[in-house]
Amino acid sequence: MEEKEKKSGTGFFYGVIGVATLVVAIIGATFAYFTATAEDTNTIQGEAANTGLSLEVTHLSTGAVGGLIPLNTTDLQKAVTGDTAATGDPKTCLDSNNNSICQIYSIKVINEGNSIAAVTGTLDLQAVPYQGVDEEEEQESSFANLKWQVLTDSTTVNPGATSYGIGENPIASNVTLNAEGDQTFYVVIWIDNLNEAQNSADYGHFNGSVAFNSADGSGISATFSA
Repeated sequence: MEEKEKKSGTGFFYGVIGVATLVVAIIGATFAYFTATAEDTNTIQGEAANTGLSLEVTHLSTGAVGGLIPLNTTDLQKAVTGDTAATGDPKTCLDSNNNSICQIYSIKVINEGNSIAAVTGTLDLQAVPYQGVDEEEEQESSFANLKWQVLTDSTTVNPGATSYGIGENPIASNVTLNAEGDQTFYVVIWIDNLNEAQNSADYGHFNGSVAFNSADGSGISATFSA
């Protein structure tokens, strides 16, 4: 009888050990399941595009430093290339008597951002008051016949270009600039000749403001005067 009880006790003990082992195995398996993880921190990533514009305005007709005299619009191409010089040598914006008859500017707009930008540019010409010879009284200015237009390049008049006067008018609209790309525009300014006295219509000083803006609202501007 004692031996039977012994066997029964031994069987119970092994049974407990077996259950305990199973529990440990289940716990171990569960723990392993939850700790088997993987992580990818490189595939999905990015940043917001940054945008910015800069502007370089350069006076190209540096030989024409005097006040402008009226120019026949039909002679604009000659004025731009310098073919009006009596000697035949290039004298941009000078006539055969070395009078200043126009001004040429290059306007370089630069996309400093890392995304494509669509830009629109304007030129605002205004007559501005100035100090008279005695510098005691401010003088008024008037430019009824001041004109400007966009050139094809620095020495070529675009026959289809629109001529504008005083006020703000477009240089370019919705021009696409690649990331870190740029584009250069050229403009010529002159006083249109009416073949009559223009002393009371065109006199004094003017200045200009060039502005370029992108679709996101960022922009840049530059000014010049004469």
